[in-house]
Amino acid sequence: MTDPVTIGTLTTTALAMAADAALKGAVGEAAKDAYKALKEKVAGWAGADVDALEKAPASSARQAVVAEIIDSQLPDEKAAAQELAKQLIAALKGRNAVGLDIGKLEALEVRLGSITVTEGTGVRIDAARVGTLKTGPITVGSPPGKS
Repeated sequence: MTDPVTIGTLTTTALAMAADAALKGAVGEAAKDAYKALKEKVAGWAGADVDALEKAPASSARQAVVAEIIDSQLPDEKAAAQELAKQLIAALKGRNAVGLDIGKLEALEVRLGSITVTEGTGVRIDAARVGTLKTGPITVGSPPGKS
């Protein structure tokens, strides 16, 4: 039987995802604001541990420590953290405007065309090894003001 996901686990996972995305520069203003609000809330209980989690967002040990601290709070406080975590997750889902996000690229020649992203991803390459990479105009989603 698996353990139920606690508010602490949900909140810590959202913090870790946002910290990781922020390190990669892949978050928009809405996600940054939501992350800041949640981080400030949780830092009131676990300041140094939240800072450590921000520096090592993939650390399951750091996540577990912060989750335990969150889960030990009063129900109203946990509910407030849960709401902020949900807002952060929603903002992260809306962060899709990437444009071009190449994790690692080894190429002899790279030619990039015009890339326009309104919503969605619009190219994401993680570890490519190619002789030549060419892209033409990449458009994802409809232009602003159009549906």
